[in-house]
Amino acid sequence: MKDDEYKGYYCLLIAILCNLNAAEASTMYEYGPDHPLCRKILKKKVRKPSIKKLKESEMAAAMKALLDQGYSQDAVSEAFQCFPSTVRRRVRKLTERKETNDRSEIDCRNI
Repeated sequence: MKDDEYKGYYCLLIAILCNLNAAEASTMYEYGPDHPLCRKILKKKVRKPSIKKLKESEMAAAMKALLDQGYSQDAVSEAFQCFPSTVRRRVRKLTERKETNDRSEIDCRNI
């Protein structure tokens, strides 16, 4: 019982210090930082200090670029410190804008 309590404390510390979620912190605690899975977790974490300075449209383009590179929506949302639904919504709006612009260009060419 006492060991489980300490495990929780250690996982909480790992989560806070490494900016991980609970599942990732538990994995880090179980296997250690040198384990290939833990290295992958730490490598996939995206941290960009200049994110706060971006405009919403620039942020959406950066989110789409990260998704295109293979990052998950959860990883992108953690990087931008927002919810995954925000990532989906901004990327959807960005693609809708591009599709609308593409359609208007096609219509203008046909005239």
